[in-house]
Amino acid sequence: MLKPPHTTTSRSRPTTKLDRKANRHLAFASGAHRCLGSHLARMELRCALEEFHGRISEYRVPPGDSPTYPGGTVRSASYLPPQFVAG
Repeated sequence: MLKPPHTTTSRSRPTTKLDRKANRHLAFASGAHRCLGSHLARMELRCALEEFHGRISEYRVPPGDSPTYPGGTVRSASYLPPQFVAG
């Protein structure tokens, strides 16, 4: 899979919307090449996020800062600056 080159003049900066609708994507592929560990991976992520939110309920990305996304075929944040609120 190739990704077209985008410059700051041809495309706006990527943003993260935490309240977006669910997306039916192919993160774990499909059909005969479906990842065998996809269900386990989703369950582990769900458990990890539940524990995180149970322990740290208030956090945010500081104003003026944003996640960074490296180039490549996998879109994942390489830098996400959290700011924790004391409670």
